[in-house]
Amino acid sequence: MPPLSVRDVASLLLIPLLFYLFLWFWLDTDPDLQPGLFDFEDDEALDRENQRNAKEPYPDVVEAEVELGMDLPGDRGLCPPESFKLATMETCTSWLGCKEIADEVTVQHMLGQGAVKQVYKATWRGHTVVYSNLTEKAFQQDFLHGVEMLRNMQHTSHVVQLVGSCHTTLLTEYYRLGSAENIETVLDSEEFSKLNNVWTRFNVALSYLEAIHFLHNSPIGTRVMCDSNDLFKTLSQFLITEDLKLVLNDLDALPEVNPEAQLFVKCGRQEIVSDFVAPEQLWPFESEPFEDSRMPSYDEKTDIWKIPAVVDYLLGNVDGSDVVRLHLFKVHQQCHNKNPTQRPSAKVLLKEYKRVRNTLFPKYIA
Repeated sequence: MPPLSVRDVASLLLIPLLFYLFLWFWLDTDPDLQPGLFDFEDDEALDRENQRNAKEPYPDVVEAEVELGMDLPGDRGLCPPESFKLATMETCTSWLGCKEIADEVTVQHMLGQGAVKQVYKATWRGHTVVYSNLTEKAFQQDFLHGVEMLRNMQHTSHVVQLVGSCHTTLLTEYYRLGSAENIETVLDSEEFSKLNNVWTRFNVALSYLEAIHFLHNSPIGTRVMCDSNDLFKTLSQFLITEDLKLVLNDLDALPEVNPEAQLFVKCGRQEIVSDFVAPEQLWPFESEPFEDSRMPSYDEKTDIWKIPAVVDYLLGNVDGSDVVRLHLFKVHQQCHNKNPTQRPSAKVLLKEYKRVRNTLFPKYIA
């Protein structure tokens, strides 16, 4: 094969550039998605137009969804305050305390270990639970913070269910499918391969976004996911439910922000070096050594910056995933605005995701 000329190379490079320019021009014709924050309250005309132009939804999805009884993300049947009900239980029971944990819980084998916790599979009265205890005393404050967050966030299904606690021991609900890092393995498995489609994956991504929205609007203030400096660390903070949704599991690093009270955060005292995090999380003085005291603080918009990368991974490479990406392109572009105040809120993002869901998957929505 003869070597390519400069002209040939230029022609090959021109094709993707023209495609990108076409994509940009086409998306930029949408008057409701101007730079800055969005107002989707007036997006009804665009919604109707998109629904008219939408192709027939993916036909292989509905039968498998109905078979497993899957539904859109929503709250589970929750118990009264300070009680729990596992999937294998018929009634709610008060959170377990020190005596019940010591007398009735049997620890089996280790599931994993992090800086803060050692995590084990365990049983309580025949029910499988997760038993966690403190790894190092130096991280006791982080451990207790996580327990406190769990205790105050039990009214939502977007957070793992608390079973009990005692000092530096914690019991939570067990999810056999593991963390969101395993999503590809789970969807490729024989059990779930029929559900490895764009509808399932979009709902996984939607449940992730709903969890972020909850954290930013929680009953104990706006909370920031600090333990999320790379993609797989972020995914490891979530567990996969039986109906293939994500629930937040690791709450050890959720500081509060409140701009009105001038309360901002810094995620740790060490320099963050990552191309995954928001620009404001990086040391701004490149020619000078890192000093925590000089590092500027930031707010919950750091979570917004990370959403496009997480969602892109969750959507995978199944049929139709690029169509979803196309519909989310412009709002995801706004998530990467270098000015945090110009990024959309989780509320605006959630509304846009639901608009895309209603446009692309109208037949799957009750």
